[in-house]
Amino acid sequence: MNGTSALLITHTDRDGIFSGAALLRALGGMDRPNVLLTQGSFLAEELEELADAGQRYDRLYICDTYWYAPHAERLAVALRRLLSPGGTVAWLDHHPETVEHEKWIRATIGLDPLSRILGDRAGKHEAVSLVAVAFGVVQDPVVSDLLKATAGGWERKGEPVPEGVRRWLRIVDSLPRFPDLPPRTAAEIVRHLARGFDVTPPAGLATLETMAVEVERRTAELADEVKWPRLPSVDGGYGMCLDLSDERLANGYVVARTLFDAADRNVDYFVVSEHPALVHFVSGERARKERDRLERSRPPGLRVSTMHKGTRKRADASRRSRSGIDLHHLTKRQPARDVVDHWIDAHPYLVKGMWREGVYVNPYRIRATADEIGRVMQDVLLRYGWTDVDRRVPWRRAKRVTI
Repeated sequence: MNGTSALLITHTDRDGIFSGAALLRALGGMDRPNVLLTQGSFLAEELEELADAGQRYDRLYICDTYWYAPHAERLAVALRRLLSPGGTVAWLDHHPETVEHEKWIRATIGLDPLSRILGDRAGKHEAVSLVAVAFGVVQDPVVSDLLKATAGGWERKGEPVPEGVRRWLRIVDSLPRFPDLPPRTAAEIVRHLARGFDVTPPAGLATLETMAVEVERRTAELADEVKWPRLPSVDGGYGMCLDLSDERLANGYVVARTLFDAADRNVDYFVVSEHPALVHFVSGERARKERDRLERSRPPGLRVSTMHKGTRKRADASRRSRSGIDLHHLTKRQPARDVVDHWIDAHPYLVKGMWREGVYVNPYRIRATADEIGRVMQDVLLRYGWTDVDRRVPWRRAKRVTI
């Protein structure tokens, strides 16, 4: 048998990297467990490759990586093969798919009673705060900084982001733009951040930081554009189509967030098409082959997102304001399968038209497809009863709660 006692699997975005770092901090050892970075839709390939190589683990930690339902049986078999007798799993994830499949996961894998699956269907946590609360490290100074960096705590307080934090944010945010980065290098980013933002980034990560500066520059230019087509919505609001298919340096989320704020919250949803060169980072060789087959061979599917998160505990907010525009809930009611053949839930406020077999968005019909999605969204929001009154109440983060 080959292997170490523990494996940490986490996502490759800011929330995933920081939640992995927070978990290493909580475990008190930056050199163990092994670290693997991947995406939920490629998790089966990652786990099967490890199992076939004879790896076994006493403890398996999974952060910010969703349960991919189409691969459910494969995932269950691979997890059973990877876990040593009596081995435990701690799965801390805020994506809807993991939460909704918890009962099936537990029963099918036969998890040890000490195993935990912690989710957050209500959208109160990022993955990093789930980890911090679950492992009791909210007050740890390094974890506290990770929480602030994930949620933009410095900006919300009007404070400048410390330069050391800014450098690491650039590196982390550039990781998806380097899909062929050596897996060991990506894992070291998590280990370095478990020691805090004061750690100087290694020279080998300078290319990522340079790329991030270029992305920031181009994204700021795009956010100032006034060309973005508007899509239909309800009661004075509108959607917006962001066709970034020719923009390799665009950060679509930042563009959308900037436009949302500039529009005084009038944008109810965004339909976004990314540049086809933006493919996911995954660690394993088998996962990379499958990723390249699915993603490099075709343009990315459209995604639909909204910035109207729930206000939750605001006593003066309407019921809809407290819920926000929960796309997961709304698209389950009317998933619009005649527009994009398959939705994948990435978050309550984000759904994607996936790259799977038989699912294809014509890159020359992005605007036409966005118009179709817009009509569906208008109908869904009308049935939901969304109005300008709901739109006006600003979102406020709820206090952290014990899980």
